[in-house]
Amino acid sequence: MAGLVKPANGSTLNYIHVLFEWEQESGASAYNLQVSQGNNPIIDIEELTLNFIEDDNINWETSYNWQVRPIYSNGSYGNWIGPNTFSTGSTIADVDVTIHNGNLYSQGLTIFSSFFNYYSAAFDKEGNEVWNTGQSDIIYYNTDYNGNFFGSWFNDMPQNYFPGIEFNLDGGFIWEEPNDEFLHHDLIKLSNGNYMGIVDTTQFGHIPLGSWTELCQLYGYWADGETPEVPWIGNKIIEWNSDTEVVWSWNVFDHFSMDDYDSGLWENFCGVELEYDWTHINAIVFNEAESALYISIRHLSRIIKIDYPSGNIIWDMGRYMPSGDVDMGHDLGFSWQHGLQLLTNGNIVTLDNGNRSESFLDTEFPTTRGIKISIEENDGEYSAEIVWEYPLPADLFGAASGNVQKLENGNYLITTAGGGGTVLEITTEDEIVWQANLNLSLPSGAVYRANRIPSLYPSISQLGVDDRAPIITDFHLNEPYPNPFNPTVNIEFSIIENSVIYLLVYDIKGTELETIYNGIQYPGIYKYSWNAENYPSGTYFVKLKTESYEETKKIVLLK
Repeated sequence: MAGLVKPANGSTLNYIHVLFEWEQESGASAYNLQVSQGNNPIIDIEELTLNFIEDDNINWETSYNWQVRPIYSNGSYGNWIGPNTFSTGSTIADVDVTIHNGNLYSQGLTIFSSFFNYYSAAFDKEGNEVWNTGQSDIIYYNTDYNGNFFGSWFNDMPQNYFPGIEFNLDGGFIWEEPNDEFLHHDLIKLSNGNYMGIVDTTQFGHIPLGSWTELCQLYGYWADGETPEVPWIGNKIIEWNSDTEVVWSWNVFDHFSMDDYDSGLWENFCGVELEYDWTHINAIVFNEAESALYISIRHLSRIIKIDYPSGNIIWDMGRYMPSGDVDMGHDLGFSWQHGLQLLTNGNIVTLDNGNRSESFLDTEFPTTRGIKISIEENDGEYSAEIVWEYPLPADLFGAASGNVQKLENGNYLITTAGGGGTVLEITTEDEIVWQANLNLSLPSGAVYRANRIPSLYPSISQLGVDDRAPIITDFHLNEPYPNPFNPTVNIEFSIIENSVIYLLVYDIKGTELETIYNGIQYPGIYKYSWNAENYPSGTYFVKLKTESYEETKKIVLLK
């Protein structure tokens, strides 16, 4: 008999939008799902697939039982499978929402993370909390909008206390970086399955000459503009494979001049700090089509684009600095920015925290802005201009963290630490359509980032019934994609009964090269990938093999 998969029997869920999933029962054409609170059924439906998402009738701090029975083609019912039990945990967040124009709201949930309180949560349009990280101390960084989440967890260690992770809705770790160096602010996953994050790196440097020189000398420093005497904290971008091995890195000390710095940080250095926080990178975006990285360097108030994997800087945008390396955007005025979003037209969206706005932009008070920047190239020369901006009022100034997201309907989601953590949805005509007050207070809490996501299960909920976990009727190896490929190809297949399967790769001579998977799988649809980075261009074959079935597909590697 088939089994119930999710929620696991006896589990406690930290969400109330619940995915019910079960295995296929031989001969079934549909299923009857029942969910009950005590003896009171709250869901009783017939479902043509092997899963169902309930996002309306499940409450916090409540226990439930659920069961499934097959429905056969003649309309008869099989025996009940189950019941299994589960319960839901408690809410964490304290969110107030004001809806100014609900018709203009971009549909979905808002997910955010709180630093120092060490939790993340998601809530709906009305402010109802639907998910949180429970007791896991997870700080959300970003999502690929397909249901994969990336962030860090607080491990209460003296050093490297925010290890980077990919995590799931239950707070389980899918992948964790090796924690050899202090990772912070961002972690992304590349299409080849590797991960990329920001870590600290240190090099001794001089104290530049300036208004702070005399004070630094009183504290015993040489402060002569030459003698290396204080640790400068820079950053590296590191790429790890799934086995946490470093496969690529990029170091600011190899590419930036130490003639460039934020003078305001030196004015507050001597007698206060023991090390100089030089670059403070806080966001990375990888554009696979361009094979390029976009990087936000907060303490240099600049954004750069670098070629991957060479690491060469393509352009450097921001405030003019003595090295002359910043080659465009000198008058844009953004400072200490946080978060990056790269739009399909090449525009960049970011939060200008505005810590230096009074000197850079001559504002009356430190002003945080949501901005969109257009980048133009003409004969190898680049230029930049702000094509949209939304300045926040004084009470919403966010000195740190925050981000801006361009939404599916064209609106912008602006997140600031100001006002105890505030998220605004703004139209392109600067109309506030929705506002969430997160009610966090420094120093015990500060919002890091927030994003609008389609749902907790976007990879399922956006599909039609015919596409969602269908009832499998045969073995089948789908056409691999992309094909031709370089260097990673995706391979999907379906099986109809418990089987020992082999997923193999052969060269054109029939020589077996790799075993992608070897083990028992249950009825369902599966997806794997093969990275051919170490193989030459040419024709290869993927074979799906069981005791009773075999199918082969041709793939072409073009480098």
